[in-house]
Amino acid sequence: MKRNIVKLITVLTISAAGVMGCGNAVSEPATQETTETAATEISDEEVAQADTAEDTSVGMANPWVEITEEEANGTCDRLFKAPDGAQDVTWTKCDALANSDKGTGPLLQLSFSLDGLNFTARAQQGAAEDADISGNYVEWIVGPDEVTMANWGGGNMIGKTYRSVDDTGYVDMITWYDMEIGIAYSLSVAAADLDGFDIQAIAEQMYNGENEPFTNMPNDFLEEQSGKTTFDSYDDVITELTEGQGYAYVKLVGSDEELLAVTDLVFEYDHSAYQASIYGKQDGAVTYLGQVTGNGSACPLRLEDGIIYAGTNHTYETYFISEEYNSVMMKDMISDGIGNGANEFSGFTRETNTFEATTEYTGGQDEFDKLMAERENKPIIEFTPIGE
Repeated sequence: MKRNIVKLITVLTISAAGVMGCGNAVSEPATQETTETAATEISDEEVAQADTAEDTSVGMANPWVEITEEEANGTCDRLFKAPDGAQDVTWTKCDALANSDKGTGPLLQLSFSLDGLNFTARAQQGAAEDADISGNYVEWIVGPDEVTMANWGGGNMIGKTYRSVDDTGYVDMITWYDMEIGIAYSLSVAAADLDGFDIQAIAEQMYNGENEPFTNMPNDFLEEQSGKTTFDSYDDVITELTEGQGYAYVKLVGSDEELLAVTDLVFEYDHSAYQASIYGKQDGAVTYLGQVTGNGSACPLRLEDGIIYAGTNHTYETYFISEEYNSVMMKDMISDGIGNGANEFSGFTRETNTFEATTEYTGGQDEFDKLMAERENKPIIEFTPIGE
């Protein structure tokens, strides 16, 4: 989605990736307008401060640290690789944009050159589906155009391509999101002329099948404490819960079957919860389908007409089940911008449980307030606590 263009703090080149601030992505020697508000829990002001760190006169610590590919792979469970033939390969990370409380990892960056072009790829595990981690704040004149990416997600992963053209040249970008784990990716390139260039083909080459074994790590508290990733039945799931945890049966749009929500913490006052994992039946077994998250006892999970309502005081979030992947999918994600320092409304809505049904949110304060008020009137999901 478009955001306000902000001026480039300093003119960068891809080869300078190791010393640039967390917010800057691609740049040719010509000036490019770009900055970053990447992770949802980091403010524009904090990122702007990180951007200026490369200016030694400012005296700020450089937030980017050069790392090895092995270290990068240890930080992100399904990470890309440099395509065959790539040169000047550099891996860096920015811990300033991580948030361990929210399960958001550091922002990882891979810069490389290929066929005379300089590329910047980024990934962040735990980032929201609509998080903009690319650092490209230009006016997109083409896109987003939806594509289906080979290799990624078994050849079914959805990507979005963008193009900007102005008097300084071209910027091409592709973004994609791993819903199974929760990883945001972007790949960008800037050049004087990209007419006929296919950035999707480069992103597809960057898939690294050797990283797939890392996806066997636990998806949630239940898999971790039980040591299991599949269960024979919902009763089998419930027997693995411990005191203070709880469960609730839910029926969600996109699933013909009743699903099971389990939570690590049930509030004693009303048996509500602010976070839950959704489990459903797939191929004869019960497996993890995804997670839904509110914000403490003030924003518990709610359910009405097959839609789970969640979010915070500054975000409106709803969930259902994806038609394509039979997994938890955001129906709506709308932010007032206060939480990330942008102070402007952004987000998307979906009429149906497909990516094709995504519409950019264009409302203002009145529309947002109405949605938040309506959310407060939705029935709270009541969990059955273990140990009572």
